[in-house]
Amino acid sequence: MSDIMYFNDNIDKEKYKEFFDKHHGDFMQSYEWGQFNIKGRGQIPHYVGLEDEKHNLRCCSLLLERRGPLGYSYFYCPRGFLIDFNDYDLLKEFTDNLKVFLKKHKGIYLKVDPDIIYQEIDDDGNKVDNGFNNYKIYEDMLKLGYHHTGFNKYFDNNQPRYTFRIDLTKEQNELDKNVHKSVMRKIKKTSTYNMIFRESDNMDTFYNLIQNIASKDDFKSYSLDYYRNLYKILGSKGLIKVFELSIKPSELLADRNKEIKIVQEKLEKPGVRQNNVGNINNIYTRLKKEIELLEKYSNQDEVVICSQVCACTKDMMWTLYIGNDELGKEFYAVPRMYHEIIKYAKETNHKYLDLFGTTGDPKTQEHNLAGIHSFKKNFGGEYIELIGEFDLINKPFFYKILPIILKIYRKLKR
Repeated sequence: MSDIMYFNDNIDKEKYKEFFDKHHGDFMQSYEWGQFNIKGRGQIPHYVGLEDEKHNLRCCSLLLERRGPLGYSYFYCPRGFLIDFNDYDLLKEFTDNLKVFLKKHKGIYLKVDPDIIYQEIDDDGNKVDNGFNNYKIYEDMLKLGYHHTGFNKYFDNNQPRYTFRIDLTKEQNELDKNVHKSVMRKIKKTSTYNMIFRESDNMDTFYNLIQNIASKDDFKSYSLDYYRNLYKILGSKGLIKVFELSIKPSELLADRNKEIKIVQEKLEKPGVRQNNVGNINNIYTRLKKEIELLEKYSNQDEVVICSQVCACTKDMMWTLYIGNDELGKEFYAVPRMYHEIIKYAKETNHKYLDLFGTTGDPKTQEHNLAGIHSFKKNFGGEYIELIGEFDLINKPFFYKILPIILKIYRKLKR
């Protein structure tokens, strides 16, 4: 490179945040994400980058250090670096300095998984011939000494390699047209429930709702402290937002009781055509089910039935975690929540909404991944394949045996 560069392994907080904002980084490259990981995951944040002679940042990155046995460490750069990956000279200079950094800190390796599209794919996850790709960046990373960990199709990596991303620069009516008709019918149906959508700071309610899903769907959520710290550190800076959907059970119950009386009168009315009886019976059955469910909550003025946690930067939002209860399930709260988030993200001038993860094999039968994929696909976003994980290896021997060492180390610790 023609310019003289200096590696800074301790970038000033405000300087880092200013660069992050200008370069539209992923929320996991934010200064606050590093601070959260100290409390939330016991990782040590390092804010590193290259500066020119005038001390202007040319690139930078958050590296998360996890201490291992025997004084060694391993590092993770989530969705980084904050760099122009097409600038090979800058990437090489930064990589050369990262190699020195790893040696200095007894780092076994550094893992990085850039938010870079690998290639254009079709609805089945197959490469589109003559479509867009970033093969050159992939080859450049290998040339610079990074080891690619593979083109996995499931959730084997630290972050999802496939996702759906909604382009919010389109008009709202176009976004609605892209939602699958069956899902839009459910969303329109929710208008009869008078749901209230709002921002919240109540992580306790969210935690209770996601625990409800975890127990039924057999997955383990994070602890309440994890979610509280997440909101405390990132929510205060607008990087994390919590949204709620609620209903008023007593009011809704009164409405449903009025409706079912009208339906009963129709059924009892002489001369009702036979082909209408089936439809009226279906309405009656549905109303009866809703009434029985609402009666459990009739003494409560308002009940939160769905809560979702999203990450936000200036240009993008991500749907991270969601929870609901039996009312939420019955009243289609989850599709309604996603639709509200799409509208909110657009109204707040975000360019994209990322639905944060899906499978690269839409027809898989593993762990209901096909169901998750189908649900997210129905909101009309672009199906995206990201480039995957690269490891910059400093100590090849320890890199190979690290999984075994960690297994023994964690056993002894327990």
